Amino acid sequence: MKTRFYERTAYRLSDGNVPACFVELDEHFDKALGMLMPRGAATHVMVLAAESICARMAEVEMYAFLIEDARRRHRMDAEGDLKAAVLTRAFFVGYLGAARALLDACANALALVHELGLGRDDRTFLSPFFWQVLVEHAPTVHRRYHTMRIFFNDIFRWCAETTDRVAPLELVYVTFGQFSTRDSHMKVLDEAVADMNTLAYSNRTYNWTDPLELHDRWKQNFLQLCERLCSEIEQATPIRE
Repeated sequence: MKTRFYERTAYRLSDGNVPACFVELDEHFDKALGMLMPRGAATHVMVLAAESICARMAEVEMYAFLIEDARRRHRMDAEGDLKAAVLTRAFFVGYLGAARALLDACANALALVHELGLGRDDRTFLSPFFWQVLVEHAPTVHRRYHTMRIFFNDIFRWCAETTDRVAPLELVYVTFGQFSTRDSHMKVLDEAVADMNTLAYSNRTYNWTDPLELHDRWKQNFLQLCERLCSEIEQATPIRE
């Protein structure tokens, strides 16, 4: 009997496929924790860690779907461009929150698997102390995730700078023009130096991007991270003969 932890996430509401790493991990749980079934395995700490990671990944994909769906749903109706732009911004803020939560869920699982003994505030890839303790306790594991720190920092930067990067629509109109294309109204600032307080009066050219383009840029890294954590969790729950 499997735990089916992935069915207790937003993937249950989706027509898309659950990432294979989660399905395969549950196959492993079925063999490694079978003696604890039916309820014991579902509340095993490693199953809970896996469900937490899976739930946050599902929410990242859910918000990306909602952004795309809002544009499709409001393509033809009155004020459709405005509605799509407003919803794109709202759902993208949710997307960034889910992305940050996914990284934290993964860091928390690593701290658990490798028994790092970290407090709650340091169980995050954002904490320098996390990396210090990880390299001391598990240098090989540290090297595996250290290569992803540029990606992690990109996510953290977007989360910290959401107010300026997800600029109010009026600033978008000022930049692109009130009667500019529908696609331009969906864009957010792809600049770390953007400042909402001076943007409207600046003569410099800023870089803008579509949130769905960001999702395309980040999704493979998110999935790779999930695959690595599923492997870590699997190794932490060996099958006992």
